[in-house]
Amino acid sequence: MNILIAGAHGTTGQILTERLVKHGHAVKGAVRKPEQVSTIRDMGAEPVMMDLTQPETFPQNLEGIDVVVFAAGSGGKAVEAVDRDGAISLVDAAKTTGVDRFVMLSSMLADTPEAGPEYLQDYLRAKGEADAYLKKSGLDYAIVRPVALTNEAPTGKVKVEDINHNGGEIPRADVAHVLQAAVERPEAKNTLFELQSGDKPVDRIFEEELVA
Repeated sequence: MNILIAGAHGTTGQILTERLVKHGHAVKGAVRKPEQVSTIRDMGAEPVMMDLTQPETFPQNLEGIDVVVFAAGSGGKAVEAVDRDGAISLVDAAKTTGVDRFVMLSSMLADTPEAGPEYLQDYLRAKGEADAYLKKSGLDYAIVRPVALTNEAPTGKVKVEDINHNGGEIPRADVAHVLQAAVERPEAKNTLFELQSGDKPVDRIFEEELVA
């Protein structure tokens, strides 16, 4: 498949890029800064310049793309411009250019931001609005909402129910594994779920009935 990853230079984005390249996919890694280009190229992906606040740059980078993965984040500095509006604009561009599927890396509590820590509520609200827009877009979608991310070694095992919103964690590498599965597995079509470390192998989670 031909895949574009927005946020390819982020920690999770880099792990995902490496996984997809190793599995034989043609990956475009979208980056914002010229100094990030070499990292993406060294992983075997094609670096493309794309600022999420400038949607006019999107269509040229989406030509021939089968799946878009939104793994970008503003780091709390521009939640409306990047986490909400950037994602929404990329959904629009994907639909216009004939992309088949859109995989969104979101966050736990995106539907109930008031239940999260006060300092995260604006971010969660932005993610929830972007998720809702994607669900209504008509694109095939998968929305993955992990709990707090860590840099621990991957376990290859997760759970999608009985999520601990206060203290639950998951390695970024396991999230990247799930995003890869969401790209590749037909069963991931039109799914939305929260995600935490657990005891179920990643390759089996789409055997369950997930929230549409």
